[in-house]
Amino acid sequence: MNKTFYVVEDHSLMRQGIMGFLAEHSDFECIGYSSNARDFFDAMRSQGEGGLPSVLITDLNIEGSVENGLSLIKNCRSAFPSVRIVVYSMHSAGSIVSGALEAGCDGFVSKMSDEAELKNALENAVLGKRYVDPEIAPNLVTFEKTLSQFTQRENEILRLILQNKSNVQIAEELGINKRTVENCISRIYNKTGFSTHKELIASFGSRDF
Repeated sequence: MNKTFYVVEDHSLMRQGIMGFLAEHSDFECIGYSSNARDFFDAMRSQGEGGLPSVLITDLNIEGSVENGLSLIKNCRSAFPSVRIVVYSMHSAGSIVSGALEAGCDGFVSKMSDEAELKNALENAVLGKRYVDPEIAPNLVTFEKTLSQFTQRENEILRLILQNKSNVQIAEELGINKRTVENCISRIYNKTGFSTHKELIASFGSRDF
């Protein structure tokens, strides 16, 4: 079984720590690293299909934005479907974990957890199994429960946000005033932990509301 990995992490000490730990405590081989998504995709295209890693380990907050991390996951899943994706992140909020899983990652591990959890995630990923760090799994369960408690109006508005509609367009389509839309969006932000339309679209664009 091919057991190789590539790391996308913009903090050099963290990157070295990941590679050093896996070199010493696993049989996974590192075939490359970069600090941003652009360099990762350039490297993958130059490698060709036969040189792809079995697992991509990536931070979620890339170049200062979680949205960039979610885009990396989606684009990697689309361009290189054979590559498994494990997120290794400081983020542990259920909304963030859910968004990453929706984007297409196969595993999610908190940087605050024991490094052995990263190895566990990689081992599961190459077997085609999803793995969520046990320390943050309860956050995901709580968040999914919150989503199930959205009101009909909140679901309607979220669906239109995911269609990239503005607040004015949402108000017109639903026949309600703009202030009502804004109040409802504020509740959606509070429930999901996000604060912009872009973050909602990046995280829930594939969901059916």
